[in-house]
Amino acid sequence: MTIRHILSGAAAALLALSAASAARAFEVVEKGIRIVDPWTPATLRPNLGNAVYMLIVNETAAPVHLTGVKSAAARANSLHVTVFADDGVTRMLRIIEVEILPGESLVLEPEAMHIMMTTLAAPLVKDQTVPVTLTFRELGDITVDVMVEGATAMEPRERPNPPAR
Repeated sequence: MTIRHILSGAAAALLALSAASAARAFEVVEKGIRIVDPWTPATLRPNLGNAVYMLIVNETAAPVHLTGVKSAAARANSLHVTVFADDGVTRMLRIIEVEILPGESLVLEPEAMHIMMTTLAAPLVKDQTVPVTLTFRELGDITVDVMVEGATAMEPRERPNPPAR
């Protein structure tokens, strides 16, 4: 089973959940990419970094490839996937590139694929926003403001959508 297959199943489940709560979703649409509910928990231990979560929907007519992430909030930023091994050890593996087919989604969520920000410039505090830039091979950069939630949050809270660009 490939990561794409795992993500397709997870994406279908999250899209169903998103449809049920669409009235509350925070969304940014740019260059044919819809980014839904970008968030991160407040920092517990700055030296370990923070994970960032969101749903990325490809609304273009062609595949897109997420090839990188960056944020001034951290010295290092990358895509990771959490893997639960048979020996009970949890590991994070770095992902170099993810293909998102037309009409499909990439789910970044706790205990799965996520953005990892390490060596934070400062602790992330609830209610602040942190700009994170996603780099797509075909589309270039898309920057989104990631909401910092409480340190124990497992999902984003409601917030108003930004004005259309």
